[in-house]
Amino acid sequence: MLQTSKFNTPHTAEVPTMSTEHLTNGEPESLIVQPLLSSQRSIVNSTSQVAIVGANVCPIESLDYEIFENEFFKQDWRSRGKVQIFQYILMKWLLCFLIGMIVSLVGFCNNLAVENLAGVKFVITSNMMLEKRFLLAFVTFFASNLSLTLFSSIITALIAPAATGSGIPEVKAYLNGVDAPGIFTLPTLFVKIIGSITAVSSSLLIGKAGPMVHTGACVASLLGQGGSKRYGLTWKWLRFFKNDRDRRDLITCGSAAGIAAAFRAPVGGVLFALEEMTSWWRTALLWRTFFTAAIVAIFLRAMIDVCLSGKCGLFGKGGLIMFDAYSASISYHVADVPPVFILGVIGGILGSFYNFLLNKVLRIYNFINQKGTIWKILLACVISIFTSCLLFGLPWLATCRPCPPDATESCPTIGRSGIYKKFQCPPNHYNDLASLIFNTNDDAIRNLFSKNTDDEFEYSSMFIFFITCFFLSIFSFGVVAPVGLFVPLIVTGASYGRFVGMLVGKQSNLNHGLYAVLGAASFLGGSMRTTVSLCVIILELTNNLLLLPLIMMVLLVSKTVADAFNQNIYDLIMKAKGLPYLETHAEPYMRQLTVGDVVTGPLQIFNGIEKFYSV
Repeated sequence: MLQTSKFNTPHTAEVPTMSTEHLTNGEPESLIVQPLLSSQRSIVNSTSQVAIVGANVCPIESLDYEIFENEFFKQDWRSRGKVQIFQYILMKWLLCFLIGMIVSLVGFCNNLAVENLAGVKFVITSNMMLEKRFLLAFVTFFASNLSLTLFSSIITALIAPAATGSGIPEVKAYLNGVDAPGIFTLPTLFVKIIGSITAVSSSLLIGKAGPMVHTGACVASLLGQGGSKRYGLTWKWLRFFKNDRDRRDLITCGSAAGIAAAFRAPVGGVLFALEEMTSWWRTALLWRTFFTAAIVAIFLRAMIDVCLSGKCGLFGKGGLIMFDAYSASISYHVADVPPVFILGVIGGILGSFYNFLLNKVLRIYNFINQKGTIWKILLACVISIFTSCLLFGLPWLATCRPCPPDATESCPTIGRSGIYKKFQCPPNHYNDLASLIFNTNDDAIRNLFSKNTDDEFEYSSMFIFFITCFFLSIFSFGVVAPVGLFVPLIVTGASYGRFVGMLVGKQSNLNHGLYAVLGAASFLGGSMRTTVSLCVIILELTNNLLLLPLIMMVLLVSKTVADAFNQNIYDLIMKAKGLPYLETHAEPYMRQLTVGDVVTGPLQIFNGIEKFYSV
């Protein structure tokens, strides 16, 4: 029985052995017993952002998710009593509970650490700006960003290279039958968590959603195999699952929990695992995945209540809270449909262009990273230096604006997150570009999504912010650190959408915050090419079901337009990493191909019956 998979990977099978008289004809005797493939696999995984064109990719193994119901399998199940079968089923649900609990704790601590690390940096810098010590403020901002980036890149390059990037392509490959060494080890989990916190806190335009998916998959894998044998952390009571299918099911639950923890979107996490991650699904797996995501939502809600009481550090809210940004009642009419349709078309074009540029930049980075570990770390430092100079310098181009008399929060905001950043402005004035750039990504999204702020940003500031996010996110993604794409795409799309809303102005009933939400949806659809899961995730982020028809339309339009140009971003990265990926459906031209078109000779064949001799 063959496995249906998206990946062109051979399955282990018994093959007849050729006669030695065919092999020894003119060949050295040593070749007879020499294996065709090396029996040793490299423990270093090179399937990262830095291992693409021209690189030696790691050995790839095929996973067999089919259970062969031979006599030994049937005899094993017959020998089990009702207690053992109940214990087996109970352990599956218990592990799902543990996965949800652990991933929610990791996601909460991740957000809390980022908010406080970045918060200390911005508070110290803002205090120096108030004292007119601009040079010292820049040096502090620059040094803190460089230190955090350097730390993240060093531990990633030296301890766990497999933790580089978002991790979604590797998890997606595993769930579809391709295994690469080192992607679910304990060091990878450690570096993924710590490296993601420090990299996101360093003001690089990266996200933490992709690393959370990889983190959830690592947690599920380690629990499914009973811990880590290499480090002596094993538990016999967890080692119930001895086949690839059970382990795959747990990793599917872990990936869904990662999205649920990153965005506080449990249903969106389940749908993302179904639509994007895996190509094989069944009802029992759906139940367990939904249960895992529900556990994540419950634990996150409990921990967020603690933050609402002001016990979570500087900001007191955590990054998870910002996704309640848009919950106002909205009304729209038929006249609002054409601008939204155009928004989706342009979002699809921009998303495909983004994928094209990112693919080219990763190939350029590969040639630099092939020179050694030092070059990988130096590249990350150069990107950090460039980013710090840009983020600190661009707000000086914006003009100071007087604080609005009906502001919903204090203006200007000093030493904390907010819409009205003072930066270098005089009293009772704020810098609108600094409110977006000189902030965390989460707070920038909250400012873009905010309602009743149609007059708070200048056209020039919004355009500069969009161009900056578009290119900085491309250059930042290839560094040797745990980085994600979800949040940068949301920031870039939201700035583009809000800029379009500003251009439309009073001709539409939709406010600029709603245009930002629709712009984020269109850009995500144009780059990632998922529809159902993204629609539900955005609805859970904004907490407003009234947005459903508009979000559905922009996602469908942007995906349709972008599909005419290239593949989705994760498929392009998987192809660049050398993972043997096959599309779900064959291209039309492939139907005319024969074996001779894709195989180079001389062709070696097996007869129906072959002789073999034991050596």
